[in-house]
Amino acid sequence: MKKLKFYLNRIYRLTLSFQKQEELVWNDLKRFHSEAEWQSGVYENDKSIETIFEIGQGKGSAYCYNIYDVCFHSRVKIIEQYPVDLTTDLFILAAHFNNILNWGVVIVNVNENYIEYHQKRDLLIPLLYYGEINNQITNHYEISKDIYSAFKRLTDEQEAPAIIIADLLKEKSN
Repeated sequence: MKKLKFYLNRIYRLTLSFQKQEELVWNDLKRFHSEAEWQSGVYENDKSIETIFEIGQGKGSAYCYNIYDVCFHSRVKIIEQYPVDLTTDLFILAAHFNNILNWGVVIVNVNENYIEYHQKRDLLIPLLYYGEINNQITNHYEISKDIYSAFKRLTDEQEAPAIIIADLLKEKSN
């Protein structure tokens, strides 16, 4: 009986308009954050939630979760302000990450001098599977920590991007 109810709920969610589907996933996202008891800012008009998580040792960063354009978006600024003289190396490191990432994209914003990691997923997945909200948030968080440490290594130690990526791949394969 429980299986039938679950199946009928999925069918019902699929028959709704895109606006209603966004509203359902938005409510699921708010419920997920509430149940996790995270300190979050909820912005109803923007369908956005902002939460501070530790991205590096003793360093917090604002993680933003949004529902728009029939997608579930996860964003975090990896580096708030980067040294302009490292722009070329930052682009190279971002390109390396974008070549190996299965989920998301690393964006170097030259107008405002920040680096961002952004994941987006079609709304259909979290609409049908409530657990996918947790999966995307966890996946985004874990990957962002690796990206942060790589970019910090570049900005602090001025290590070559190819060496940073090679070390990260070696570490992940073990």
